[in-house]
Amino acid sequence: MGNQGPFDMVIQEEEITRYQRAVSRLIGKLDRRLIPFLALLEIARFGFQVAIGHALLTTFKSDLNLTIEENNWTTSAFFIAYLIFAIPSSLILRLLGTTRYLSLSLISWGAITIGMAFVTNARQVIILRFFLGMVIAGYFPGIITYFSLWYPKREQIMRIAIFCTATFASGALVGILAYASSKMNGIANLKSWQWLFLLPGLPVIPIGIMTYLALGSIPETVQWLDNSEKQFLTNLLRQDSGMANSERASDSLLSWRQVWYVFVDWRMYLYATIIIGDLGGIKCLMTSLPSIMKGLHYSIEEAHLMTIIPYLISCFTILLGGYSSSRRNEHAYHHAFFLCLGILGCILMITLEERGKLVMYVSVCIACCGTFSALSILWSWLTNNVGGNTKRTVAVGMMSGIGQIGAIIQPQVFGGEVKPVSRRDHTIASGFLVGALIMTLILRYCLIMENRRRQYLSDDDYNREAAIEEPCDWVNIEDIFA
Repeated sequence: MGNQGPFDMVIQEEEITRYQRAVSRLIGKLDRRLIPFLALLEIARFGFQVAIGHALLTTFKSDLNLTIEENNWTTSAFFIAYLIFAIPSSLILRLLGTTRYLSLSLISWGAITIGMAFVTNARQVIILRFFLGMVIAGYFPGIITYFSLWYPKREQIMRIAIFCTATFASGALVGILAYASSKMNGIANLKSWQWLFLLPGLPVIPIGIMTYLALGSIPETVQWLDNSEKQFLTNLLRQDSGMANSERASDSLLSWRQVWYVFVDWRMYLYATIIIGDLGGIKCLMTSLPSIMKGLHYSIEEAHLMTIIPYLISCFTILLGGYSSSRRNEHAYHHAFFLCLGILGCILMITLEERGKLVMYVSVCIACCGTFSALSILWSWLTNNVGGNTKRTVAVGMMSGIGQIGAIIQPQVFGGEVKPVSRRDHTIASGFLVGALIMTLILRYCLIMENRRRQYLSDDDYNREAAIEEPCDWVNIEDIFA
């Protein structure tokens, strides 16, 4: 460097600029091809999950003669199956490949959702909800892993934020569908709750077929990238992950060694405690949101529509948080900030319940913005800190499954009655979020300590530990993001 003249430095700067522009053009091409379709898949998935909360405002329970306990179990059955099959589904996902698995999952849950429109008793509802949780258990890990097959770590943050925006935008869409279904009562001799399951379920099967035909598995196999773009992207991803050619470029490769390292990685258990709090708080708000609106003395039609605004505002804060986190390459404090915002919203709902509709509605919006936005930050934090395609897939599946513990508890604690806002209910939701906040700060401290330990390793110690650790995870110390 010392012998370089000004002309040489200018040439280097021009090469760096050209390289950065090439990366930006390639990432933009990936965005235009992948993000809209993945967002469509998430809208299709999340819609029917929220639909059950809206169905409780209709004649769904009375038509099927559901007791309170049976109604609670219709919600819990889905998440119990999700918990049981999360890791097995992640393994199947790796064996089949992401595209094939997503396609089969979409077609299966579309058929089951349509079947929900024709149930006649509680047993059928619970069984179908259980099967629904089973077939969808590997879907979210598959999508999150799919991002890591195409995008460098830093670029994943904003893309996961956009994906989560689609998640909660679908919550707003279901509010519109629920309102529409309430106006369709009696059409084709079907009741409004039957239409509420048919409307989001019918499009899913053709979307599943489109997924198999249109969604590429890995960069090396798609036709819409030329050979130079494929090679450039492959090199970019390998440099970003710290790997040479240690892992075959295949999204259907299953490494049992990487599966084992999920369960012996101490970070996974800290992430697990955080995800329980995050998803517990989200499910408390999401499932009960229509009932909260009804408890504020809105009519059933108004309650459906009033759920839309919290979801839409949350979409904005998710994107804002993702942009800030991506730009600063920081996760822990962003996650903690949004958890604090969610806790604030819950506290306001607890303390201001007598202050009228507007105050309560604003409090609900604050709680939703904080709680929903925290989740996208957490997923990008996890995927940025886990290397190896198999380990990443299983880790996301494990976290997604364990996170359903809060969702299983929620209906049993909250109950299935449409009732006014309860301080006890929102205290439980805030408890989930406080637990997640504490564990977030603990995890950040542990990661900082691990980074410092690695910085002071001698060359011999570094090489010895690198030989012991899973190769896909022992990368540069900068790759552990706090």
